[in-house]
Amino acid sequence: MYLSKLIKPLGIRVSRIAHGIPVGGDLEYTDEVTLTKALEGRREM
Repeated sequence: MYLSKLIKPLGIRVSRIAHGIPVGGDLEYTDEVTLTKALEGRREM
């Protein structure tokens, strides 16, 4: 949220990953299907 507030005035879109990836989870251990669905369902902050 902090970074989002700083860079949003610069016109940079900020989004967060949707369901499927736990907070603090390592993307290295995420399978391709879960990662794809998480990126497709991301929401703007």
